[in-house]
Amino acid sequence: MPTWQDGEFTWISGRSQWVPDRRMQQYASAEEVDALPCPPPGDGWLYAWAWQDRAAGRVRTRGFPRRGDAIAEDEATGASAIVLTAELQRALDITQGKGSQILTRPGPNGTVEVGGRVILEETRSL
Repeated sequence: MPTWQDGEFTWISGRSQWVPDRRMQQYASAEEVDALPCPPPGDGWLYAWAWQDRAAGRVRTRGFPRRGDAIAEDEATGASAIVLTAELQRALDITQGKGSQILTRPGPNGTVEVGGRVILEETRSL
């Protein structure tokens, strides 16, 4: 899998066919995506998304593995971003989780290029 650095973003190139099954579900607004319980009811991977600014390609997403393990929500899901970009066939600027930004763009020969960064939150003791 090719990787490269471009400014503050690290990039990879992949194909949606490489991603194990996951369901993409569009919501009417980013607020609806934000209001989802963690994890929402159901089985199997869910990638919830809504347009924030369709013309600019900005979307709000949340990723829920729903595997029954300790990971209730994935804060940065490049694999899901590849699938969504392949389905929509356009470059996206994705805000996922609490502080992740993922950039995508269709690449050559059916690939999708994914670049991202994560802002780490300070962990606090209870």
